[in-house]
Amino acid sequence: MATQQRTAAHTPLRTQVRRASGLDRNPLCRPVDRARSRTALALPLVLALLVAVGAAVAVLVFRVETQAEQETARHRHAVTATTVGPAVTDDLRTGSARAHAPARWAYPVGPGTGTVQVAAGTGVGSTVAIQLDDSGVPAAGARTTAAVLSDAGVLGVGTATGLVSLAVVGYTVHRRTLDRRAERSWEPDWERVEPLWSQRR
Repeated sequence: MATQQRTAAHTPLRTQVRRASGLDRNPLCRPVDRARSRTALALPLVLALLVAVGAAVAVLVFRVETQAEQETARHRHAVTATTVGPAVTDDLRTGSARAHAPARWAYPVGPGTGTVQVAAGTGVGSTVAIQLDDSGVPAAGARTTAAVLSDAGVLGVGTATGLVSLAVVGYTVHRRTLDRRAERSWEPDWERVEPLWSQRR
């Protein structure tokens, strides 16, 4: 059985194509052998298609997220804030380099005050660049193109990997089913073909 599987796996491409298309007139070529060849030829095509699907997902995500970040950027305004109190580290247990501090700033809608993100150790009276929304409230700025590209790439690769994994599992299960079918039918098939092969009457 293992020899049959190795032989099938190393069958030349031309023979696989002839067998899959039904042009192989060899009396030893059984329907299950044609099914094996069709499966072997279909796998790389399916895998290529699934990789293309993953790439399409990445492109789509990149376009959608880029559009969203561009919309966000239109409603963000960079201003300079001045801290009016000491910086407090966000997580003392992990030694975080991020902190927050009370600050004030000027904006066309009027002066503003609030808590802003700063680097740990920022002193009172330090200036910090912040982003405000249209109403003058601190808000997260738009993400960079690199960040959007990274997200799109992760989703695209994840989609392709998941689909390819499912396809390989499906191929393996189907191939084993064909191998079991071939093993069960070998004796009956040989009894049918052997007289033709040996010219025995």
